[in-house]
Amino acid sequence: MKLRNIFALLGVAAVVASCAPKAAPDPLAEALAAGELTAAEQMIEENLATATDETEIAQLTWTRDSIKLVRRDFRRDSAYVVDYIKKYIPELTAEKVAEWEASGVIEYKVIDGKKCYFRNAGPNVFRVDEWASQFKQESSDISSLDSILIIQIPEITAAGSGELTAPVRMKVRHEITLNETGAIVPGDTVRVWIPIPRMDVPRQKDFVALATSEEYFNDPTALHNTAYFERVITSAEDAAKPFFIEYEYTSYGQWYDLEKLEIEPYDTESAVYKEYTAERFPHVMFTDRIKELTAQVVGDEQDPRKKVSLIFDYITKTYPWASAVNYSLIPNIPEYVVANSKGDCGQVGLLMITMSRCAGVPARWQSGLMFHPNDCNLHDWTELYFEGVGWIPCDPSFGRPSEALAVTGIGDKFFNSGIDSYRMIANLDYSRDFSPKRKFGRCDTVDSQTGEAETQRGMLFVGVDFSYSFKVLEYK
Repeated sequence: MKLRNIFALLGVAAVVASCAPKAAPDPLAEALAAGELTAAEQMIEENLATATDETEIAQLTWTRDSIKLVRRDFRRDSAYVVDYIKKYIPELTAEKVAEWEASGVIEYKVIDGKKCYFRNAGPNVFRVDEWASQFKQESSDISSLDSILIIQIPEITAAGSGELTAPVRMKVRHEITLNETGAIVPGDTVRVWIPIPRMDVPRQKDFVALATSEEYFNDPTALHNTAYFERVITSAEDAAKPFFIEYEYTSYGQWYDLEKLEIEPYDTESAVYKEYTAERFPHVMFTDRIKELTAQVVGDEQDPRKKVSLIFDYITKTYPWASAVNYSLIPNIPEYVVANSKGDCGQVGLLMITMSRCAGVPARWQSGLMFHPNDCNLHDWTELYFEGVGWIPCDPSFGRPSEALAVTGIGDKFFNSGIDSYRMIANLDYSRDFSPKRKFGRCDTVDSQTGEAETQRGMLFVGVDFSYSFKVLEYK
């Protein structure tokens, strides 16, 4: 089934069904499935005006917010997408565009009877389609990121298997700024969550909060680690002041030599094994397609180290990076990757987790930010568990074949069982509760990286109601 059909049949209704404990009213579900979002929005407002049940109100509110996310991600028209592609392929034909739409290379949804295209549909064509890629070549120069890794990878591997090494101390500022959209009025209580480094993982040490916009709360046991702020807005000056935290921490690189790694047979009755080889709705599911694919890739291999190497090689060589739709709008992310032959860091990370678990190897999510000089960004990766060794890092997105990294000797294979020092780990799972809990939905129901905000009246939208920024102020 192509992407457009998944959204047409399931769309926002699937997201709502996965997040809300009570099914949507039939007319609303039908409108959502048909892409009649304006009609759906009208129904929601009418139902909210009379609803008294808290569960129903929460469901309707999240449905309304999901529609906003759909409109934001699918906001381009055909002319915009075609014009972008024609800058590089002037002789583009309507037949080729139709072919790409049918295959999912160009992503769109039918909204209120009109084709609405994914905001980055044009650039993604050149990332995903082999024929198109020849018309838009990326720079052949070694990127600043590759330049850093070319130096770091030999240093980390030379330290020995499993050693914490190549420490980098970073001073970081992360802030949230409210925008003047009318979403905030005097008397509102604004609640903000900003991701910060965990101190319960070996690769991060010595976190110090240097300055904050106001007093903050942190629950270090939460699987999404955040600094929580709360402010009552009494004036325009209150609303204009950013929420921020400046902090320092030290991050280490680490690499394990899988071939020489001495592992023990799994204790299949242990809590770790049971939890991290299990399915977890909605993005770690052993569907028929995932089971068949895992069996094809792993075959009769019994060694857990070789199993994950086979899966890693398959993913890194099969699925090119592409800009992703909001994770909250995808019913099953690994299925999306396989169906559409592409995926960003978190998407291929979830595929790595799902296939590893399906093959009997414990795997879990890890994410936060990447702080490489001149390449700060959001990033997700994975961890794999081997009995007698513990958790080891794995980054299938960074592990995609690279000519630049080949000069390091170990090259792309490094990220099968290693990671560099320029990471900020905030999350040890996906789609978990914040602490304190949110009252409404969040812009990204899967990850926690940009920061999230809400008032007592509803969620605030990143890029609309608030903006975020983060940067490394100093490397030591």
